[in-house]
Amino acid sequence: MSHYFSHVRLLASLRQNDWLRDLARHGEPYRDHALIWRLFPGDGMERDFLFRRLEDERSFYVVSARPPRPDSGLFQIQSKPYAPRLERGEWLRFDLRANPTVSLRQEDGRSRRHDVLMHAKYRVPAEQREHLGEVLDAAGKDWLLSRAERWGLDVREGSVLQNGYRQHRLRRKGRNIEYSSLDYQGMAQVTDPERLHQALLEGVGHSKGFGCGLLLVRRV
Repeated sequence: MSHYFSHVRLLASLRQNDWLRDLARHGEPYRDHALIWRLFPGDGMERDFLFRRLEDERSFYVVSARPPRPDSGLFQIQSKPYAPRLERGEWLRFDLRANPTVSLRQEDGRSRRHDVLMHAKYRVPAEQREHLGEVLDAAGKDWLLSRAERWGLDVREGSVLQNGYRQHRLRRKGRNIEYSSLDYQGMAQVTDPERLHQALLEGVGHSKGFGCGLLLVRRV
């Protein structure tokens, strides 16, 4: 079954729309989350889409199992069927906004996810702080390289660029939510087309409902 790849642009402004103005009070992550959900109505349905906000902050890429519903006056939508088929051995350029985390066992025996970069930062001794940038860069890259095989990719380590690290805090349904995001770009070779197909349609990592996890690829 084909999915859909859409380019969505927000047309309305805060001044023109009371609903948008109210969303803005909760912060960008919640605003984006609520905006994209509006394109896929259905009470009680599980999320069946991924999205990523673009640099102009009003546009989004969306991959979904069903076409987005037009919402008159709020969005401009360009949508097309999306059924990526890539061959083993092909070279790709990839772009990913991810929530890199590491799972650590607590004293009570339960596991809890931690921000990979902050976890690495707190483990650096005070006398080695001058190397902090290198440590954080290595931690972010290691997270990507250690997981790429699961996505059907062999990433060329020397090609990886990292930027745009941000920490996000929001309040939703009476509870606080915190997560981080980091943007990756680079080159990779396809090692498992089926795994890659799944990663492209279902996303990778955590915080997919808040704009992380959409893997974008382009043949070299």
